Amino acid sequence: MSEPSSRNRLLNTAASLFRRKGYDGVGLAEILSEAGLPKGSLYHHFPGGKRELAEEATLWVGGIIENVVAEAFVEAGTFREGAANTCRAIARLATQQERLLACPVMSMLQAASQDPELRQVACTVLDKWKRRLAGYATQFGCADPEAAAEQVLVMVQGAWILALADQSGAPLERLAERLLRDPAFQ
Repeated sequence: MSEPSSRNRLLNTAASLFRRKGYDGVGLAEILSEAGLPKGSLYHHFPGGKRELAEEATLWVGGIIENVVAEAFVEAGTFREGAANTCRAIARLATQQERLLACPVMSMLQAASQDPELRQVACTVLDKWKRRLAGYATQFGCADPEAAAEQVLVMVQGAWILALADQSGAPLERLAERLLRDPAFQ
């Protein structure tokens, strides 16, 4: 397999560091060091510096999660099954690293007080996830697809926070089981 491009190494490294330490806790020197790249690579791919890299990294990881959601619904027979599959898939994805990482939008939301454009990127990613879920809720005949999508997003985010605190995918796995058992859930 070929080595990832310097752009992809920067995106992957930045996304991982931001998810571990938050946007404000990571400097460009650390990103470049961990990626094993010179400063010129950063400005070649991301002339806007750290903020542009953060925006692109958040959108990139957000797209990965959006694809995880899509794959989780492929075999689902109901919206409930797809939501449970999503929880399990995120648990697997989140625990692939040596330590469980935060949701990719969290550090951007935390940095929003200093940079509203980062908040907007996080909101864009969350909106894409919600629209994807609403599409599946519509497909499976949920009475209020927007509400069903928001409910899943809220529950997954809450479980992800608990998973981060526990450094375990167990809260996401427990949520998956609850979703399958809860008759009130669409």
